[in-house]
Amino acid sequence: MAEQAISQEQLFLPLLHFIADHGGEIGRQEDNLFDALADRLGLTDEECNRETEGRGRNQWQSTVEFSRAKLIDVHGAIEKGGTRGIWRLTDRGWEIVKSPPPEMEERFRAWQEARRNARPEGAPPPPSRPSGRVSARIEDMRQTLAREVTETLRIKRNGALARALREVYKYRCQLCGCDESAIPRIPMADGRYYVEAHHVQGLAEIAARYEHGQLDESEYSHLASPDNVVVVCSYHHMLIHHHDPPIEFVQDELTFRTADGSAVLPIVLRLGSHLDPIPGGGEGV
Repeated sequence: MAEQAISQEQLFLPLLHFIADHGGEIGRQEDNLFDALADRLGLTDEECNRETEGRGRNQWQSTVEFSRAKLIDVHGAIEKGGTRGIWRLTDRGWEIVKSPPPEMEERFRAWQEARRNARPEGAPPPPSRPSGRVSARIEDMRQTLAREVTETLRIKRNGALARALREVYKYRCQLCGCDESAIPRIPMADGRYYVEAHHVQGLAEIAARYEHGQLDESEYSHLASPDNVVVVCSYHHMLIHHHDPPIEFVQDELTFRTADGSAVLPIVLRLGSHLDPIPGGGEGV
């Protein structure tokens, strides 16, 4: 039997960082956990499709599952029980992400070194750290908003998308940026800061347009994307919703503004390709 691409213990840090990059919880199936984590580590198709000897189970998926089990039972880093199919970090898990135990770092670094020295043909270099680049993380989010079509369209907000974007922006408002002098940040008990997610193109509005046959597929696909979500503080979120005259998003300026220019709120914090153009424009929710 071929050797494992990575051991359960070497996978501890990459797995915890991967969950953290999704805001602290991830859907096992919904977020394509096994494939996305393999892509982050640079595993080949052959490594992902190997079977365990005698049992016919997928070796890579088994490694991930057993790594998770040890992080639950031995380290208390992932929540035990909870919602079926959801892997969620505990307070201890967040502590490990922020300040990894030396033995976990040593195992991951050992895997990196071995991978660099004996990399399968066609495999990319191993990641330099357990978590991914911002641009890659934003791309991973682009298909995470689900829809249900029954007698009418029901569009479901996916909490994982909002959580992941908050994490990417380190819990900072995109309209405040790094300037905390005017609107102080709100600290929370877990060490993070309170921010909210504002949908640029309103989900309720889109549902109504779909029912009237006014929605094309390219426009709909952008709803399932971080390009339709902005991370904002509670002050700016309420300002956008309730200001009179109304405030709307101007795509070519990357600015929220009133038609008469009496209020102008430029986006001062933007990472990677986030907020690429959304077909049709529209008012946020």
